[in-house]
Amino acid sequence: MAFNTSSSSSEGSFLGRYLQRLYSLRFFALLLFLLQIWAAGDYYVGQGRWPYFGEVIYQTLSLATWASIPTLIIALFPYRWLRKVLQGLTIFAYSYLLLFESFLVFSYSSLYTDSIALNILATNPGEASAFLENLNYKVFLLPLLVLLVLFTLTYALTRRWGKEVGTSLRRGLLFCGMLVTLPISCFVVRPAQLSTMSYLYMAPVERIYIGTTSCIADAELLAKYSANARNFDVGAIEHTRDMKGVTVVVVLGESMRRNYMHCYGYPLENTPKQDSLVKTGDLVLFSDAISSAAWTTGSISQSMSFYTLEGPEKEWYKYPALPLVLSKAGYYTYWVSNQEKQGTGIQPIPTLASTSDSTRFVRIRTAGDWNASPDSDILPLLFDRTKTPAGKDLFEVVHLMGSHTPYSDRYIHEKAPFTVDQLPKTLPNGKPTPTDAKRRGIICDYVNSIHYNDQVVSQIFQRYSQTPAIVIYLSDHGQAVFENPERPDYYEHEVSQAGLMIPLMVYASPALRKEHPEVYEQIVAAKGRKIMTDLLANSICGLLGVKTKYYNARQDFFSSEYDNARRRLVQAYDGQMREF
Repeated sequence: MAFNTSSSSSEGSFLGRYLQRLYSLRFFALLLFLLQIWAAGDYYVGQGRWPYFGEVIYQTLSLATWASIPTLIIALFPYRWLRKVLQGLTIFAYSYLLLFESFLVFSYSSLYTDSIALNILATNPGEASAFLENLNYKVFLLPLLVLLVLFTLTYALTRRWGKEVGTSLRRGLLFCGMLVTLPISCFVVRPAQLSTMSYLYMAPVERIYIGTTSCIADAELLAKYSANARNFDVGAIEHTRDMKGVTVVVVLGESMRRNYMHCYGYPLENTPKQDSLVKTGDLVLFSDAISSAAWTTGSISQSMSFYTLEGPEKEWYKYPALPLVLSKAGYYTYWVSNQEKQGTGIQPIPTLASTSDSTRFVRIRTAGDWNASPDSDILPLLFDRTKTPAGKDLFEVVHLMGSHTPYSDRYIHEKAPFTVDQLPKTLPNGKPTPTDAKRRGIICDYVNSIHYNDQVVSQIFQRYSQTPAIVIYLSDHGQAVFENPERPDYYEHEVSQAGLMIPLMVYASPALRKEHPEVYEQIVAAKGRKIMTDLLANSICGLLGVKTKYYNARQDFFSSEYDNARRRLVQAYDGQMREF
């Protein structure tokens, strides 16, 4: 009996000491809770809305859980110095997450999501270095001030009341309150997070973990589907138009925005070759096209496969690739690229390329090597009918570096036609052009890169001008260039009108117009339609008269049956769909 009493006393003593340590950490737990709130609050302010009821409930419970877990664990250690070290490490980690997500809210109007994870994984060292060089560190001033206020508040509270031991009731209630967050998180919050997949139901730690693991899981699933990409069953193929002898080329540009191009109305004459082709009628400009995503992999994976927004499957790799379908339809398909051959985050594009009969890269490089060749180096690698197997027509995809950042690397400086002094007084959106040398220099580089792109693309047109040929040029996405008043120093990808507005143009050679005037008329009739690029594969097949079970005339923007009232919905970085 004496042994049992001693044991009970010992257990009670341990629990009592633990509760005392836990109670002494109450302001530490409060600090962790407040550190997690800031970025979400900043996001809601940027969105101009209050959080929904479900977001308030589930996110608050998540924040409470992730304030409680470190506190409950740290209180287990009896050594004061060890508790201080663990507290410092935890505060550092949570402070880092606050700064990181504040940066995401500023740059992408989003907290951390799987879309953000994909963009980070797809960023190579060269891009990261260029981005950091041009980063405006003022974005961190307010979050750092918030950290200072929170640290000062916690210090003051600890100095004033930190030494209080509290009553047994208070210590017990604090322990029970923290402990109960764990089952609530497991059995209430987590199911809600899974059912909605809303990152606004999560704490920062959960957003980082779930966003990253979801992105990696998707990549692994993509690899599984990619292994069978060339064996995709496209079903029966019907040819409804005789296009024998016609070469078809798709030129994929990069980061090109149409209202920075003279042929679309920009004041500086940076597209002289395309201007002249428009005047002769050889080149048809489409006036209202947007990309289906604001980043390369998202856009090209949708435009070069039979994925559509309305499709039953929501992943592009569950649909056949355009090169595969046309190969099965009798074309010799060839993909030539000045971009990377492989790399984490960009793998969808090489996967699409691999469905072609033949592929070629200007330089064999991965996402870690950003020393791209000039786009003119791709010209000697272009195919023509003399290289295709007998009896087959050519379908070719040409993937350029275009105007990818840094813009200064995308043109030959010795031949640059424009200087900063020639820039228009206003930006394409009507806002005044920046007056500082740095931003003006970046804009000038962008304008000159478009001029260089005009030279390269026009040489591709010229390459196929002597035979019946259709050459379609479009950019993967647009580009935000200092127009956003909330981010005046930002230029890059953006889910906005600027970030999605792209050129779409179709070159019809004189021989094509002579042999197939009805095709040319069909192209001209479509130039004013509202278009999103997830319909590109479907529309190209429709124009060529290649019909499969995936074809839909209402989603063929060259067809007279096209649904011009179709909603153009694009997923933003926060996972929400926005209409453009």
